[in-house]
Amino acid sequence: MSIISVYETDNSDFMYKKFASLASSYLDEPETKRSDSANVPLENLFQLLEMYRYDAFSDESRSGVLALDDVNTRPSDDEWYTKIKTALEQAVVIAYGNVSKEKAVDELEETLRLIARNTNIQSAMQKKAKKFFEKFLEELS
Repeated sequence: MSIISVYETDNSDFMYKKFASLASSYLDEPETKRSDSANVPLENLFQLLEMYRYDAFSDESRSGVLALDDVNTRPSDDEWYTKIKTALEQAVVIAYGNVSKEKAVDELEETLRLIARNTNIQSAMQKKAKKFFEKFLEELS
């Protein structure tokens, strides 16, 4: 028996806002990123960036021929990731300009790694990441 309610509402927007806010604070206040709990938002943001990189947001539960029913349909606005994906796209454009999604995600992931390792981050890289997290928060609000 599952312990998770079938009717539980999705709070993904709220959680990613919190994680982005924490990551942004780690860029400003390096001493806060030294705690073990700091890795939780960083790991979740890293996983989100991987989903964004490969456009792997949708959870497809059907398989085989049944999965072909909705091949040409676009995701509905009520899917959990729609607002998050749009916020990521807007934040990448604002923070990284005309850089490819792949390159922007690579740099953001490297920034998250450096934060987790408590390593100094180049000023330009830090500014772009800060701008990205701020815009991502703004778009999710």
